[in-house]
Amino acid sequence: MRAAALAVGPDLVACSSTAAALWGFDVPGGDTVHFLGPPSLANRSRPGIRVHPSVLGTDDAELVDGVWCTPPARTACDVVRATAPIDALATLDAALATRECTRADLAAAAERQRGLRQVVRLRRLVPHANGLAESPMESRMRWRFIDGGLPAPDVQVRVLGDGRSWYLDTGWREQRVAAEFDGHEAHMTPEQLRDDRRRHNWLTEHRWTLLHVTAADVYRDHRRMVAEVARALRLPTPR
Repeated sequence: MRAAALAVGPDLVACSSTAAALWGFDVPGGDTVHFLGPPSLANRSRPGIRVHPSVLGTDDAELVDGVWCTPPARTACDVVRATAPIDALATLDAALATRECTRADLAAAAERQRGLRQVVRLRRLVPHANGLAESPMESRMRWRFIDGGLPAPDVQVRVLGDGRSWYLDTGWREQRVAAEFDGHEAHMTPEQLRDDRRRHNWLTEHRWTLLHVTAADVYRDHRRMVAEVARALRLPTPR
C-alpha cells in the first residue's frame, strides 16, 4: 500500500477497502488498491490501482502505518455504499469491533454522505450495527433476518444455567428463540462437540428453540431460513 501511495502521488489518500484493511475491517476484500482525491482530480488510475475523485475532499485523512487514509467511520460508510448488500452489516459490525469508531461516529459519517449513492441503505443499517458480532457470517445471517422482515435479534445473547453462562450468536430472548451460525463444526475436538451438544440439550430442556444456520442457508436458501425463524417466533411468514 505504501508503494502504491508513492506511485499515485502524496496528495491522495487510501480509501474504501484499502483503508478498511489498514483499519482492520476489510470484510469484502479485493485485490484493487483504492485512493481518493479532490473532485478536480485527473485520472491517475493504474493496473491494480483505482483513483476516485470525491466531493467530500480529503481534509479528514488520518495516518495509519505510514499511509494517509480516510477515517474509520467514513471508510466503513464508503465500503457499505459500494459493496453488496449482504456484506454491508458485516462491514459495520467489523468496524465497531475494532473500537476505532462508534455507532454515533457511523451515524455522523452517514449524515455527511447524504445525497450520495446508496446512502439511504447505509443509514437504515447503522442503527443495527453491533461490534459484539464474532464473525462476518454471523452478521450476514443477522442481516438476512432484518432484511427478511423479522424483528432485529439481539447479539451474543447470554443465558445462565447450572452455574454456567452461554452466549448465543443471535436471539430473541422474550420468545426464547436463538439462531447460531455453524461454520466450523467439522473442526471441533471431541470435547468441544460434547460441550456443544450438552449446551444444546440444556437449552432445549429449558424451552429454548435453537436453530442452526449454515453458509448455504445464508447465501442460497435464506427465504426458507427466514420462514423457519418466523415460525419459531410465531410470526407470520414475511413476504
